[in-house]
Amino acid sequence: MSRSDPENEDDAHRMVVRGALATGAGFLVKLGARLGFLLIAGRLFGAATFGAYSIGVAAVESGVGLAGLSLKKVIFQLLDANVAAGETPATHVVADAAMLVLLASTALAATIMTVTALAAGHIPFEGAPAALFWLAPMIAGQTLVDVMLAASRWRHAIRYEVVGRSIVEPYTQLAVAAAGWWAGVPGWALIAGYWAGNFGVNAYALAGLRRCFGPLQLASYRPEPRRLLAIARSLIPNTATDLLSGIYTRADLYIVGALLGARWAGIYSMAQQVRTPLRQVRQSFDGLLVPLVARTLAERGPAATARAIAAAVRFLLAVQMPFLLAIVAFGRPLLGAFGTGFERGYAALALLAAAEALQGSLGLGDLLFTYLLPGAGLRMAAIAFSAGIALVLLLTPLLGIAGAAAAMLVATVLQAALRRRTLSARLAHRMPVAFGAPPVLAGLAALGMTLVLRGPVATIRFTLADAALLAAGLGLYALLLAGWLRWSGERLSMTGLSTG
Repeated sequence: MSRSDPENEDDAHRMVVRGALATGAGFLVKLGARLGFLLIAGRLFGAATFGAYSIGVAAVESGVGLAGLSLKKVIFQLLDANVAAGETPATHVVADAAMLVLLASTALAATIMTVTALAAGHIPFEGAPAALFWLAPMIAGQTLVDVMLAASRWRHAIRYEVVGRSIVEPYTQLAVAAAGWWAGVPGWALIAGYWAGNFGVNAYALAGLRRCFGPLQLASYRPEPRRLLAIARSLIPNTATDLLSGIYTRADLYIVGALLGARWAGIYSMAQQVRTPLRQVRQSFDGLLVPLVARTLAERGPAATARAIAAAVRFLLAVQMPFLLAIVAFGRPLLGAFGTGFERGYAALALLAAAEALQGSLGLGDLLFTYLLPGAGLRMAAIAFSAGIALVLLLTPLLGIAGAAAAMLVATVLQAALRRRTLSARLAHRMPVAFGAPPVLAGLAALGMTLVLRGPVATIRFTLADAALLAAGLGLYALLLAGWLRWSGERLSMTGLSTG
């Protein structure tokens, strides 16, 4: 039964925010492990080794875009449809998804390992062949854990993703990497840490799946090739879109490594890591926001879902702006803390952070393409991908890593414009540009004040005066945003979502 009255819409908002706070708390816990890992990787292993490892991890994450078959998003639709039909146990839908991603992951990992072994002498990244070869099997681990954690979120149980991704995986990875260094095998320490973290989070996700669904009923599960093939065919457009997005968001790192070497790839990768809190803001909300968007679409249709997404976009922008302010204003000392030379990635960091803020909020509209217009979503992603790659190839030799980051920002703006135009043409919905302006303008005003008062950004030390200035900037942002809410009488909340 659809729940659409204002009180229940507030329930949906509170549900998503509670899930985001839980996930955000998990990210704070994860940040401790992440900072420890980056300090170890930057100070003990150096930029070149960290760059080679980052290239290997980027290849794995791009492979997940293909082998994951977009099931970490589409599984919500499959489970909802199964409930409506009442044909099979929900655990068998999860088993189908796991079977599909394992088959795809195994084939892809075997291909990467074979090509890497044959072409090791021709790959232009120092140390990257070994990282590519030994990290490739983890594509299967990452796709499988994505499916299990997504299925748990369908039950509105987000704690398994929080604990698994924020505690089990990163702290296991940190402990094994540190142990490998002290054991005298630094060449393998980062790779071994990645393996250990992945095995740990898979074991925990499986335990969480069992608690959410009860008996998994695997003894009665029989994979039907015809059914699996039908599901796989329906996933092709979304899988192609995810693959392009996965490659697109990491192609800049590949190109930097190829054109500028592993050292600059390491510096660029560190800039990407420092902007991660912006990405995690969006991911904090995805846990429950994505399944609720899928449910709203099923119960209320595209127009109501588009309005709900627009409200969520403005809310996400309001939450992201303080993080963008902190990263852009104080990114240089943040980078310098991870080792000598990393502060040279500051310009790239500022541009990457701006691109991430745009994609993290406006990119929520991609869910409409995922569920309604996968073909249009694929075409849009292909255009943005092509433009981004061309710009990175053009600007990186001219401007270095700042050129690569600028190319990604321009491509992100292009994708946002294409998304808006396509939604208007295909779904008769156009979100006004001014809709998200208040939090953006308030954030830019606070950032401008902070940069002017701080003066030149040449220093790589973070002082108590900087901390006070950051607090003042955040305070100004809060005052401006509160003043707009009072003047306009509007609410800064995610309205229009169905809780089912």
